[in-house]
Amino acid sequence: MATAGTARPPTTTAADLYTPITMERVREVIGNPPKFIAEKKDSKLGEFTARFIAHSPFFCMATVGADGQLDTSPKGDPPGSVRILDPWTLAIPDRPGNKLADGFENITRNPAVGLVFFVPGVREVIRVNGDAFVTDDPELLDMLSADGKPAVLATIVRIREVFGQCGKAVIRAGLWDGDPRGLADAVLLNGDFYTLTIAENAAKMADSLGDLADGLHDVIDDHYKNDLY
Repeated sequence: MATAGTARPPTTTAADLYTPITMERVREVIGNPPKFIAEKKDSKLGEFTARFIAHSPFFCMATVGADGQLDTSPKGDPPGSVRILDPWTLAIPDRPGNKLADGFENITRNPAVGLVFFVPGVREVIRVNGDAFVTDDPELLDMLSADGKPAVLATIVRIREVFGQCGKAVIRAGLWDGDPRGLADAVLLNGDFYTLTIAENAAKMADSLGDLADGLHDVIDDHYKNDLY
């Protein structure tokens, strides 16, 4: 008999009412991304993406369990708590919690991680995929201190991919309506996400954007205004 917390799902659930489709069918429905989106991923942080992460007080981290199931955890700390050790490496502090440690369990078995960083007031997000491990290095834990207390543990992330994602989800959610802290201004420096992203990846994006470069803001604003749903 299953114990509390491990009850087996029923043989048939509402999911069985629906039929899976192939990736070919997915592409028939949504189409293919333009070149500048398909090629937007980078293998290291640039000045803007680093500044974005340095100002992010909230992110989510996905890890992979031994059984192949994904687990996603929300993480929150004052801006700057995630340290950028170099353009290829992040250090993430762990604070006292419920000791369940699902994420640590997963990382010690499978190092793959996915992160999504948010900055209040900025519609777009930065995503990072990479490999991680857990460390108890005393100097690093002290570097990651908060409120005068060192981090309990630290997760080191070796960056494999970093890229931005458009703000439609944040706009639809009304996520940052009324945030008073001014973090967006500190990240964007009187600019905007796409201008700074293009500037940081000028050579690559000039080729992939082509004639769209000069009108990208109009295209993005039109999508945000007319294509949220």
